[in-house]
Amino acid sequence: MCRVIALARSSRRVIWLPVCLGLVMGVGGYSATRGAVAFGDPALYVQCLVYAAVFCLVFPLLFSLQERFKERCVERTGEPGAEPSAGTVETVAETGAETRAVPRRALVRFEHVLHAPNLLRDASRMFVCWVPYVILLYPGILYWDTGDQVAQFFGMAVFGQEPGQIWNHHPFLDTYFYGSVIWLGHAVSGHYEVGVFLLSALHAFLACVAVSALLAYLRGRGLARGPLSGITAAFCFFPVFPIMFASIVKDTTFTIALVAWFVMYLLLVDSQLARIVRPGFLIGFVVLLLLVALTKSVGMYVMVVALLLLVVGRYKARFKTVCVAVAIGCFAFVSVVLPKTVFPRLNIVPGERQAAIVVPIQMVARVAHANPSDVIDGEKQALNEYLPMSWDEMGEKYVPFTTDPVTGYAIKDTGSVVDFAKAWLSIGLKHPRAYVQAFISVESGWLAFNGAPANNVEPQAPYPEIALQYQPLTSNALNPTTFGKLMPNVEPSRAQAAVKGLVRVLQDIPIVNVLMYLTVWALIVPVYLLYALIRRNLRRDDVMRFVPYWLVMAFLFLCPVTIQLQNDHSSPTRYAFSMLVMGVAMIGVSLLGTKADGNGPQIQQKRGFCCFRGLDRGLW
Repeated sequence: MCRVIALARSSRRVIWLPVCLGLVMGVGGYSATRGAVAFGDPALYVQCLVYAAVFCLVFPLLFSLQERFKERCVERTGEPGAEPSAGTVETVAETGAETRAVPRRALVRFEHVLHAPNLLRDASRMFVCWVPYVILLYPGILYWDTGDQVAQFFGMAVFGQEPGQIWNHHPFLDTYFYGSVIWLGHAVSGHYEVGVFLLSALHAFLACVAVSALLAYLRGRGLARGPLSGITAAFCFFPVFPIMFASIVKDTTFTIALVAWFVMYLLLVDSQLARIVRPGFLIGFVVLLLLVALTKSVGMYVMVVALLLLVVGRYKARFKTVCVAVAIGCFAFVSVVLPKTVFPRLNIVPGERQAAIVVPIQMVARVAHANPSDVIDGEKQALNEYLPMSWDEMGEKYVPFTTDPVTGYAIKDTGSVVDFAKAWLSIGLKHPRAYVQAFISVESGWLAFNGAPANNVEPQAPYPEIALQYQPLTSNALNPTTFGKLMPNVEPSRAQAAVKGLVRVLQDIPIVNVLMYLTVWALIVPVYLLYALIRRNLRRDDVMRFVPYWLVMAFLFLCPVTIQLQNDHSSPTRYAFSMLVMGVAMIGVSLLGTKADGNGPQIQQKRGFCCFRGLDRGLW
């Protein structure tokens, strides 16, 4: 008991953080099963207090354990995060004699070197661990939206577009990538299933390369062998990673590009931004930045904001200027140059303007549902002209847990965004509680352990509950009127059923199933890592390394759906998958120290082991 009190006292300076998290979790958990928050219900406040008390005890305990673990690493290998020296770095590769003596061990041991040949070998080792899932899930997993994308590539009319048109509602780069690989497999074998399987295997291998680069970075920064081995094992053997990375959907493709870009971002921060003026590094950085922006629309905003925030760091002005120029240039290229020059030639239809404001639309829809008559003619006209659905239609179709019924896939170019913003603000001032209720309800899947899979508003809440866990698809869910015509849906095979059974086991095993909850990785882990950073009084650079991670988290709370609904083909697992991948990576980053030399990670040669001195002389 004394130990618990001591831990609580040691964290008094940041006690507000677990308290706030507890309040948010309490409100989110209440809303996730009711679609509303009754602020007069005593049960709500009891729930908030319990969550706050638990986090106030758990966070200091976790921090204490983490610091003790780091101290042990210091005793064994030297200070974590300091530049590895010839006397402290344990080699990952053996000498020639040792390698000949234990060839099998050398074959399976990860090298963790940020150099192309080494990355490919490490990626191959990881891919071997993932291959069973790729084979068992044959021909591969295509999500409903992905099937529609591929159908457009093959000339079908989808989303109300003309045959041959590709709608950028789902990124056109993803559409061309998926369609090209499937076309190649079909051209060679005559079966679309072969093309999907080829795409699934290639997708998974690219993910292995990106993750291997991340692990190599952690090793280069001096992460001790113990935690590095644990993180490597997690990526190799935790089933959610291979299942999701072998699944074809824009969110997993975005995650691959994000991880690869994030490694370069970390190296950039380690170098005090000095690398940004090196041509080789700059080219690779911009290419990966564009891939992130073009594989998922939100990726562009994450990257641009992350680069612009570098101006608050203590870096040389010319380096910050280049970073700002890169951010502005990439934004202009994606938002202006491509739509004006490339889209018309490739018959690509720009995405609808309303796609970025689905949550504000959901807020208006809640008012239209609860107070349909409390709107003036000017507000109603502005909304009807700008939004895909009218005020009355939104009120009738409103569902607390998803925005799809009130947004749909319609393209509407009429109306004024300024008039819409004025009407939205005016209605919100009259009904602020409805706006708050709407936001919490639609995003409650990230704020709760249990939720309601209800896709209607009747019967009245509380609704039946389900555990809000990672639920990757293990069989295809194709639209039978689009790509389903070319590759019809079939009953899940025994192998696919076995993979689904494994996922269910992980969801049910006590303690282990904590890792399967969406809120753990979407909210709790990010807040804890912020708590740990504040407790350590780290430098500004250490905070900057976490900026992309927290930005991904922030944009996660603009998702159109966060709870798996009944008879719905879209699992929110895919939206939160990047937080799982980044969360595991950031745990590794949090175990690093604070020292980083001006040239980034360096590993000196020892016992025949040679790593890299500068990324531009290694991978690039």
